[in-house]
Amino acid sequence: MNNGTIFLPTFGNRPAELVGRADVIEGFQRGLKQPVGHPNRATLLIGQRGMGKTALLLEFSDIAERLGFVVARATATDSLLDDLIGAIQLSDRNHIKGKKVKGVSAGALGFSFGMTFSEDDIKLSFQNKLSVLLEELEKHKKGLVVLVDEIQANSNALRLLTTAYQHFVGENKNIAIAMAGLPHAISSILNDEVLTFFNRAKKINLEPLPLNTISIYFSKVFDKLGKKITAKNLEIVVEMTRGYPYLLQLIGYYLLEFAGDSAEILKKHIELAKTSAMRDMIDNIYEPVVKPLSDKDIEFLRAMAMDDGVSRVSDIKSRLKVSEGMVQAYRKRLLDAGVIATERRGELTFTLPYFEEYLSNSM
Repeated sequence: MNNGTIFLPTFGNRPAELVGRADVIEGFQRGLKQPVGHPNRATLLIGQRGMGKTALLLEFSDIAERLGFVVARATATDSLLDDLIGAIQLSDRNHIKGKKVKGVSAGALGFSFGMTFSEDDIKLSFQNKLSVLLEELEKHKKGLVVLVDEIQANSNALRLLTTAYQHFVGENKNIAIAMAGLPHAISSILNDEVLTFFNRAKKINLEPLPLNTISIYFSKVFDKLGKKITAKNLEIVVEMTRGYPYLLQLIGYYLLEFAGDSAEILKKHIELAKTSAMRDMIDNIYEPVVKPLSDKDIEFLRAMAMDDGVSRVSDIKSRLKVSEGMVQAYRKRLLDAGVIATERRGELTFTLPYFEEYLSNSM
């Protein structure tokens, strides 16, 4: 076991162990063993940035493939439907080869990677293309798992996908789906009249990890590597993560990096690890989040950063000296961007750890 195989702090990637998510993983695996249409076969992962949504989808992909499913994984962009059709063909090329499907040219299911049609065929809709592929998979006793990351509200492609999914469940096709997105985006999706089936899906809210779970994990890793750490230093390290999976990976990686051949993880290693981890947080999370925001949006965030933890909308309005309508407009944009969250009426919090310090120190 070495640092490179334990912690993998590449944003959006999958570490060696998804700490604290065993129940989520087991629940998805059980769902694939359930009959078609079971609620666990439609899963929504809901969480802020850095909570491990993409890593879980990657784990789901491996689980599905081990159980004999073909997996189509894509990000919810404008090309979502085409990407999924292409992903099915690519994923299945090793399972179904040299098989011509009616209505589809030799480009499908193993000859090449594009879905093309003969000139005399009417162009098929996404649902019909998927129907053709599902029928062919069924002949080979294979099911399909669809995984979609970064889903957004007001997406016509998402509406078409979910409509097709419900149709095929009604036909008892062996299909399952898991999607991931930011809380506010999924909240809007749940209110979409076309996407009401999501209300019956299994919704998993990915909260920050319990600090005791992180403490146990770090202790296990350090023990296996023969690295000593005092109880006090371990407590400092655990609290530094704020319960965020991505920050856990960053801090763990840099701790082992700076400790090197040292038999003990010391305070100086911890300080260096935090500095490096925060630099990565700035490059990979904070700056990409802030870049598309307007100056007024950032001013709103800086007004929030004056508070310790929870901000009251009334206080922000007073600090900015703007109308209620302007405050609500900023609030909505920042909620949509996933930068802030609200759990109680009239109150706001930052969704990212140490974000208020970043705003205070760099802007």
